[in-house]
Amino acid sequence: MKDNILYSFDKVDKASHLREGNILNHTDFDIDKIKLTIIRENKFAVNIINEKNYEVIWSSGNEAYDLIKRSESLIFLGKLKGYFYFSINFNNDNSNSDTYHDLRTLNPLLSDSDLTLLTTAQGINYWHKKNIYCGNCGFKTRSDDSGNSRICINENCNNKIFPRLDPAVIMLITYQDSCLLGRQKIWPDGMHSTLAGFVEHGETIEQAVERETFEETGVRITNIKYKYSQAWPFPSSLMLGFQAEAKDKSLNINYQELEKASWYTRDFLKSSPENSTFKMPGKISIARKLIKDWLD
Repeated sequence: MKDNILYSFDKVDKASHLREGNILNHTDFDIDKIKLTIIRENKFAVNIINEKNYEVIWSSGNEAYDLIKRSESLIFLGKLKGYFYFSINFNNDNSNSDTYHDLRTLNPLLSDSDLTLLTTAQGINYWHKKNIYCGNCGFKTRSDDSGNSRICINENCNNKIFPRLDPAVIMLITYQDSCLLGRQKIWPDGMHSTLAGFVEHGETIEQAVERETFEETGVRITNIKYKYSQAWPFPSSLMLGFQAEAKDKSLNINYQELEKASWYTRDFLKSSPENSTFKMPGKISIARKLIKDWLD
């Protein structure tokens, strides 16, 4: 099995055993070991090193400790190289808003470790916002386990919930020397990508690949192979990448799902103009990785 791509290179220790107690009282913890990122309107503060490299601004020391103690949105992200990493949601931050950027923009510009940590922060922060109320009794919930769960404040309910991911399949379908790419109307001009869709209850991920491919393009496939996975917190997906072979090149496009879909040869993609006429998916996406592997 090949290594998972993006977001998973650095070995960030989730340190789940620390969540159940007060991390700030842990024997290895001290104020100088805090690394804190502030989420402001779903954006993160960074320093711009150059046009291809950004560096996350991690607060530390007493300043970070004071923010952590006052925050109700604290999330423990894990440990890395002896440091304790946290995030808080803090929209009243008085720092320059120009230093804050959304994670989609930051994707190709951050180090692997920063990208892993910010992906965790964004995903769990989004989950908190969607689970303010208990699904059992309707009472409010509160953050628990250092931001890695929520619990209902109704003592007669005491329902505890944990962050959830939405598994989605993304697949490159090939036929001899061509691959199948499509586009949605909302995408930037010229953008084409592989097919994709969410896994539904009662089906395996391979069945989801087969179903989504047929529903969107009418193509029947065989020889489904898992390739990679990718954390994708936009807002809360886990992308499962596959390659499969079409039984033939006939298309019956579902125009409610896609604006267009077509077969493209290796030669065409290798000479792609990468402009508003035609361009492949972003370089940090699993779709681009699947295409690149096939081209190579």
